[in-house]
Amino acid sequence: MDDLAANRHTRVQMLEGIPEGLLECPANRLDTLLEGPSLIRVPGERQPPLFVSVLLHGNEVTGLLAMQALLREWQGRLLPRELLWFIGNIDAARYGARRLAGQPDYNRIWAGGDAPECEMARHLLDYLEHQPLFAAVDIHNNSGQNPMYACVNRLDAQYINLASKFSKLLVYFTKPHEVLSVALSRLCPATVIECGLSGEAQGTAQVRDYLAHCLTMAQRETDIPGDKGLAVYQTVGRITVRDDVRIAFGSPGDEEALSLREDLEGLNFRQLSPGTLLGHCPLGEEVLRVTGNAGEDVTAHFIAHDNGRVVLQRPCLLSMLTRNIHVIHQDCLGYVMQPRTLEQTRIQAPHLSGPAR
Repeated sequence: MDDLAANRHTRVQMLEGIPEGLLECPANRLDTLLEGPSLIRVPGERQPPLFVSVLLHGNEVTGLLAMQALLREWQGRLLPRELLWFIGNIDAARYGARRLAGQPDYNRIWAGGDAPECEMARHLLDYLEHQPLFAAVDIHNNSGQNPMYACVNRLDAQYINLASKFSKLLVYFTKPHEVLSVALSRLCPATVIECGLSGEAQGTAQVRDYLAHCLTMAQRETDIPGDKGLAVYQTVGRITVRDDVRIAFGSPGDEEALSLREDLEGLNFRQLSPGTLLGHCPLGEEVLRVTGNAGEDVTAHFIAHDNGRVVLQRPCLLSMLTRNIHVIHQDCLGYVMQPRTLEQTRIQAPHLSGPAR
């Protein structure tokens, strides 16, 4: 592995047009065509451009596959709208990893910092701040079984409309604030789309169709969306596991490990009752931590310990629970969410100055 790979890029490679071979290139070979994180401008009939981000995490390839499929269909023709296509962590993609050892998470570098990757993020945001943008879409995969859903960082009609065209299941979050979508939300309507497991055909097709819709939109939709099956949840807590704790799955048999239930991922996006078992932990009550949106410890509000059993303290809905131990330690075990009514969701009118074209 290239020891310098994690630290060699402090600026974004700016490209006019799609490099030859890019639309056929697998994620683990992108480093043969691109020098590092790259922003590719693809001409289109309408302005301002649509911004699309893929591969902030190198093991999440659905966004790349969907963009490649869409742009192959449009080869030789002008896109309906100009496109700014950002390709992120190609070094991690080479190894099919979320991030490399020594790298920061590429979706935690957009609010400043001293790492070279934070300088790269500042370079891109400085550029985008001087570009009028129609909308922004950041594409991700889950590491565990989840339905496809979309996220917004502002409860604004334009943002909700943009997200709801991908899924009627929406998540509103403000933490972590270092993610790309929070930075983009200050510039234009923005959404994160979560496309199930990486590389699955259904997710790739749904993303491709969604991006095609975004490119053909004549203007932003500013009306508050009606009900039409829309379900909105707000993230209120992030569940992490102490770094030094060994994680296992299944029946408790190891007194030196946190043993999570075998079917953990089956709890995602289900309304769960108090007493729902998450696992067994003979190591004490400091192993799991739930952090609220203000950074406060809210573990006792959501999780209880009962003779070594780890259970939910109150009714709640969990998301992004994963059995991927590497991801649990690099990021988190999952999130705690609470539903919002449509009335709560409608409190904000559009904050931008009218529809862009």
